[in-house]
Parts: sequence; C-alpha cells; structure tokens
Amino acid sequence: MKRLFNKEDFLISSFDKKQRVQSLVMTCLIVIFGLLCAFGFMNFLYAFADIVGSFVSGSADIAIRDLGRSLPIFLSFFMCIWTLWLLHDVYRNESEERRNKSIFHKSIVLLAFAGVNILYILIMRIAGRYLSLVEGSPTYIYPLDALLFSLLFVCIGAFGIIYLKKLQSKLPYVVPSRAPVVAKGRFIHHFFVTIWMLIAFYGGSAFLYGLFIMDFVHGYQFFSIALLLVFLLPPCYLAFWEFFYNNLKEEKRKELLLPISLCGICLSVIVMVLYFVALGMNTDGPSNAGFGVFPVAFTASVNIATLVVVVTPLIVSATALIKALMYRRK
Repeated sequence: MKRLFNKEDFLISSFDKKQRVQSLVMTCLIVIFGLLCAFGFMNFLYAFADIVGSFVSGSADIAIRDLGRSLPIFLSFFMCIWTLWLLHDVYRNESEERRNKSIFHKSIVLLAFAGVNILYILIMRIAGRYLSLVEGSPTYIYPLDALLFSLLFVCIGAFGIIYLKKLQSKLPYVVPSRAPVVAKGRFIHHFFVTIWMLIAFYGGSAFLYGLFIMDFVHGYQFFSIALLLVFLLPPCYLAFWEFFYNNLKEEKRKELLLPISLCGICLSVIVMVLYFVALGMNTDGPSNAGFGVFPVAFTASVNIATLVVVVTPLIVSATALIKALMYRRK
C-alpha cells in the first residue's frame, strides 16, 4: 500500500507550492462543475423524454411547444459541460499551445451561447412562454434562475478571454499531463470520452436522487441497494481514472495499468451480477423501487439505462486491460 501511494509517483511531486495550489483549485472547480453537469444532464433527460413522449403519442404540437420552453434547459446544460471541458483543458492538457487555443476558442463559444440563451429567455418571458431552468419546478428566484445561470457563463467566458495572458503566467506549463491524441483520431476519441462522461453524469445524479426517492421498504431493499451501486460505479470509476491514475507519472501508469484494469473488470462484474440477481428477485423493481430515476421509457424486466451504466465500466476496464497487455508485450 505504501508503494502504491508513494507521493513521488505523482506528477504533483514535481510542482512547486504555487502550482500545487493551482492544481487543487482546478480540481475543486472540476468537481463542482461535474456535479452541476450531473444534475443538468438529468434535468435535460427529463425534458427530452417529455418531448419524445409527446411526439410518440402523436402530439407534435405539444412536443414543439415543450421544445421551445425547454431550450434554455438544453442550452444551460451545454454551457455547463462546455465549461467543464474548458476547465479540464487547463487542468490536464497536451501542450501549452493547445491549452491556450482551447481557452480562447471555448471562451468565445461560451459567450455566444450564453448571449443567445439570455436573449431567448427574455423573448420567451415577454411572450409569457418561459418555463424555468428546472423542468416543471420553478425555483425560488424564477424567472431570474436561468438568466443568472447564463450570466455566470458570460463571466467565465469573458474571464477566459480578457485574462488569457495572465492565465499563461499564473498557470505555467510544467509537463504534459495528458498524452497527445493523434489528429486523425481526435474526433473519435472526444466522442467516446463524451459518451463516457454523460453516462457517469447520469449515474452520479441518479445515485444522489435515488437516495431520497427510491423505495427502501416494501421488499425492495436489496434491489434498491444494487441499483444504487450500479449508478455509483461509473462516476467513481471516472473520478478514479481522472484524479488518481492520470495524475501518476508515465512509468507508474504503465506499471499499475494491468492490476487496475483487472480490479475494474472484477468490480464491474460483481456489481452487474448483484443487479441482475436483485432484478430476478424483483422484476417490477425498475417500475416501482426505481421510479423517478429513470427519465426514459423502460420495461419491468431489463432496463436499458441500468444496463448501459453498469456495462460501460466493464468496457473501459477491458480496453485498459488490452492496453496494459500491449505494454507488457513491448
């Protein structure tokens, strides 16, 4: 255990005091916006499910109306995850040049979408059609909720542009903390990383929601606990890879990749088995105990949402295992 957590194996060991503080601040910001993205994604799914449901039921006019009213929700979620990407590019980047370009470009896009969202909210409010930042549940500061939320991203975008040169001096580039991605495979890489993040966001928010709304009585205790473990696995997995493994030095990453991937596969299989055993004992569990954490249509037998959430860490671990075996062969 001491060998596993040797501080000299981490990149931060080569940072000075100022850089360590900066790294800690960026980590806290990423966690905060990660939580905002998690709740925002669940809110996005609920709004999107209502729109799809209206289309499927043949009520296209209601679906179009709901789409117009829910657009601030979609834009707010996009701005939140865009900011998270911006922060991540500052925190973990391939090179100083790419970091600086990312800050500038993402700040411009953030300002544009925040401005569009503010203008759209004002128009919808004047027309009397504005709903709320939270689908079906206006907050205490309605109708200023989404406006203030958008103004936050205006400030973030402006800060990124105006203080870019100061950021270059305050956040000196030390070592590449992320391996360069081949240009031809950049889109595919970002696509799968985004899918993995969204699944982790869904799992994290569903876990937190589930603590309060899931049925832990009436014979559903085992199913509810198994379902919560399913939801908890992806965000914990993502946090482990991001804040522990990716902060190791390259030599240590190669050394630990194989045992970590094997442990990840075993953990994913155990959680998957527990869930399907619990589902076999309570086939109506998703529709009864899990009601409220599934914003999309599901059946009482096998739920596609939980299946995707529990299988994804298994796929990631298997990919890491293949990569580790390739390292061993070399």
